[in-house]
Amino acid sequence: MDATDPLDQAKAIADAIERIANQLTPAVIRAARNDGEGRNDLDRIEYALGTIGKALILTDYTIDEEKDMDKLQAFRDSQQT
Repeated sequence: MDATDPLDQAKAIADAIERIANQLTPAVIRAARNDGEGRNDLDRIEYALGTIGKALILTDYTIDEEKDMDKLQAFRDSQQT
């Protein structure tokens, strides 16, 4: 299969998220909260997780990728303000 196959991508993303989740221990979070740049990193993590969650919820089961992207972009835009 091609590396850009959507099913392969989903598996690779799931594997990566699981690895990263195991690394995000309470000690890592506490250390990041005590540092300005670390707090920014935690904000980025929270935003990424929110975007992933919304993408999973908002993505329709129909084959209207443009509509799905419009909904996801509207969510991302709303988070910027």
